[in-house]
Amino acid sequence: MIEKDELSLGIATLNDIIENNKIYVDKTEIIEKFIGLKRKYYFLSRPRRFGKSLLVNTLKELFEANKELFKGLYIYDKWDWTISYPVIHLDLSKLKSNNKETLEISLNFYLDRIAKNFNITLQGSYSNDKFTELIEEVSKSFGKNVVVLIDEYDKPIINNISDKKLSEDIRDGLKDFYAALKGADSKLEFVFITGVTKFTKVSIFSDLNNLVDLTMDPICSKICGYTHTELEKNFKNNIINSGKNYNLLENQLIDYIKDWYDGYSWDGENFLYNPFSILSFFHYNTFNTYWFETGTPSFLMDIIKLDNNVNLLFNNNLTLSGTYPSFDINNFDLKTILLQSGYLTIKDKKLSPGELPIYNLDFPNKEVKESFFTYVLGNYTNKSSEDIYFLSKSMFNQLINLNEDGFQQSLEILFSNINYSLHSRLNDLESFYHILFLSWMKIIGFDIQGEIIQLKGRLDAVLVKENIAIILELKFSKTKSMDKLLDEAINQIINKDYYKPYQDKKLILVGITIKNKEVKCRIEKYGS
Repeated sequence: MIEKDELSLGIATLNDIIENNKIYVDKTEIIEKFIGLKRKYYFLSRPRRFGKSLLVNTLKELFEANKELFKGLYIYDKWDWTISYPVIHLDLSKLKSNNKETLEISLNFYLDRIAKNFNITLQGSYSNDKFTELIEEVSKSFGKNVVVLIDEYDKPIINNISDKKLSEDIRDGLKDFYAALKGADSKLEFVFITGVTKFTKVSIFSDLNNLVDLTMDPICSKICGYTHTELEKNFKNNIINSGKNYNLLENQLIDYIKDWYDGYSWDGENFLYNPFSILSFFHYNTFNTYWFETGTPSFLMDIIKLDNNVNLLFNNNLTLSGTYPSFDINNFDLKTILLQSGYLTIKDKKLSPGELPIYNLDFPNKEVKESFFTYVLGNYTNKSSEDIYFLSKSMFNQLINLNEDGFQQSLEILFSNINYSLHSRLNDLESFYHILFLSWMKIIGFDIQGEIIQLKGRLDAVLVKENIAIILELKFSKTKSMDKLLDEAINQIINKDYYKPYQDKKLILVGITIKNKEVKCRIEKYGS
């Protein structure tokens, strides 16, 4: 067996990986299984940078019967290489889509270019007509049915999701475009559609009645991303080299890698490493937020600011019941958006006879959790991720050392760059400040148990880390004095026994009050 130490970072074509002797994590056993279902239309939703494009390209090479590329892979001696099909491969990330008209022009040009590769000239005027015509003419030319592979099917919608009217127009246009598949059904052998979001079937694919959704299908639970076994098998030399760089044994380094990049799941049983982050880590030999830095959609922050849903962001009991939720342009649901885009994942599931399955959700790993809250804070405070990182470390030391003056100064820095016009637009300022402060504490590394219900009331947050428990009460008022509010905050923690479940730890009581644009704190060690 040839040892392959070359990383396929940034490469999404099987031919380039194999021909250049780069590492390919073999997913062809899973591909054979879902093709073996003998259905025609398939759909798969996965986050960006998770190997979807490489999967689509692998299907292309498979149906074109490029046998030599699969030598040494699982499917090599199990596929009928005597049969090949013409493949139409569409990547909608290549299209211009700043408005519906531009999208139509771009689609037309794209289809004409693909047709030219088949020596076909299309006669239709509209993209949906051209799509049907392209399938029929390619089938006629080859005397065979056609395979259609569509990557980033939702990219034009996502690019404009913050503009509701425009995204609806583009969605409706794409619905007409994809309806062409039904018109050419008799000429189709296999259709595979993939993207980040899963829109409601009626909004995009209402004409494809037999579309098989593989998103949560057990067969495809490991189709994108790397399992732990795949990581150790395919990247052994890289693990050894990186371990030397950090002066760590293999198993020690793997524990860190697992904490940073593992944890994605679509069934609550099989957990996967982010392939882009893994390849980037081994390439640079540095722990960093590689996946997150490749781009976080701005509309996500817009929804968070509108929602101000503290319970969602910090709820340790976030659940999903039934099937994988669908995205609806007319009803933004933050949980659905975070789940589909990879910021939340399924951690485990509970099955009960006669009941819908219940899935527990959480951030997949350290990279996503810390990056997400850094992103939230950066948007609220206009600070860089570097500034947030160093301020967070300072705040942690200030809290555990009861440095009230230093913590007060850090809070003032935190609030100093917030645009006052943002304050005035927010309907629920208290929730806004909760998000701001608790996000900061998440970055510090505390396990935040927000809005915990006790027998005598509800406390704002308990911040638990190792042998320390910090109990926080946040007060917000436009009329009361700040000192009086701080008295109320500390007294409420004590009088309502919020501290009692944590008496085995070093207890620090924190009161924070916000009045208009001012913030003030008090830190006390309980029992001092």
